[in-house]
Amino acid sequence: MDIAFWSSVRHQSGVTSGVAAISLLWAELFKDRITVTSNHICNGGLLERLRGGTEHREKFAKREYCYNFGEPEYFRMLYEKEKGCMVQLNGGMRYISMTGNEEVQMFSGSGLKGVKKQLGIGEYLMIDAACGYGNSSQKILQEAELTVIALPPEKNIVDAFFHSDTFLRQKSFFILGNYRSEASCYPSYLCHKYKIPKERVGMIPYDSAFEQAMEEGSTAAYIGGNINCSRRNGAYHFIHYTKKTAINLRNYVMERRNHVCGDCEKV
Repeated sequence: MDIAFWSSVRHQSGVTSGVAAISLLWAELFKDRITVTSNHICNGGLLERLRGGTEHREKFAKREYCYNFGEPEYFRMLYEKEKGCMVQLNGGMRYISMTGNEEVQMFSGSGLKGVKKQLGIGEYLMIDAACGYGNSSQKILQEAELTVIALPPEKNIVDAFFHSDTFLRQKSFFILGNYRSEASCYPSYLCHKYKIPKERVGMIPYDSAFEQAMEEGSTAAYIGGNINCSRRNGAYHFIHYTKKTAINLRNYVMERRNHVCGDCEKV
């Protein structure tokens, strides 16, 4: 299934960080096979933010996971130090880098079907789509089976989006990114004013430690090391709500795949 992450505004909604957090949590929680890619080139690309440098091994709590980025096969390895062995687990994720104009233009030219055929996509394709209204992103939004709209938690920007991009409501899941306590727009605002079912609205709180992990290229380690953290942990608020968003998104994906989403026509 094709899932495009996109925002109508740049540098405010945390699209790239949202793709990183949700894809890692999804792979960890559900053991699904995920391919992550993007249609744009930026400083500090998604791959570097996920695991940085060339080292594949990240310490998650007392265990070490090895994620395979950019290789032909999906896998995630668990290294058990005390047994001196490694076990291949179900599911996992891979990242395919779009590093040149030729690759980026694939989305504008052959579209998602062509990209999937060329890259050999398996179960899920998550696309970090460039924010705004470029030709490549618009083509992705038109072809994707599901769009995840990331919006900053500000009423004026949210209202502007819903007044101009109504065609995206039918198949979209909504995330309020970089969410802070002083936000002017709450998830309930989307539900009540725009009649979006609460199961299709999520939030990703702003977390300075997560942002630092993104900058340092240790995002996989941060998510994995805190995925089951206690309430006393400083990462709990971020992990709790981001995990809830990932779970709700996957549930909505399952509904769409089974054609039982009764709310879509009402929005």
